Amino acid sequence: MKTIVCATRGGAGSRAVRERGIELASQREMKLVFLFVIDISSLEGGDEKLRSAVRDELAWLGLALLRIAQQRAHSANIESEIVIREGLVKDEICRFVKERSAELLLVGAPRGTTAAVFGDDIVEQLAADIKDETGVPVEIVRPPEIAGEIGGEKIETADS
Repeated sequence: MKTIVCATRGGAGSRAVRERGIELASQREMKLVFLFVIDISSLEGGDEKLRSAVRDELAWLGLALLRIAQQRAHSANIESEIVIREGLVKDEICRFVKERSAELLLVGAPRGTTAAVFGDDIVEQLAADIKDETGVPVEIVRPPEIAGEIGGEKIETADS
């Protein structure tokens, strides 16, 4: 069965990716794989106990996010799988989509980013690099802007 890989990291972009992945998998009768990459490379050279604790927390967070995504896919009658990898984000995504012979990779953009005219947005650059390295089409999914809300919850500010 053909596969769509949804790279997820948490936040609104990942929610949008999950929804888009379920929509496309349903339309195209494809399997979904939700991928979470633990990347603690920015902590290199730091305290090993801290690195281990951060790795464990990210693994727990990733598993929780992936289980939610898989439950949503299951509710939509979509076959799905969850995978956690550890390493540099781009490298692990490239390796994974090649291993799975993915038909499409979906990546989420953080809320507040917009498509850059010249393709210099960091998410656009990541997508271009992955496509160049793997040959797999990459779709960037941007979450809708919701002023004053996060996850449907109203956020109180000093001005509200």
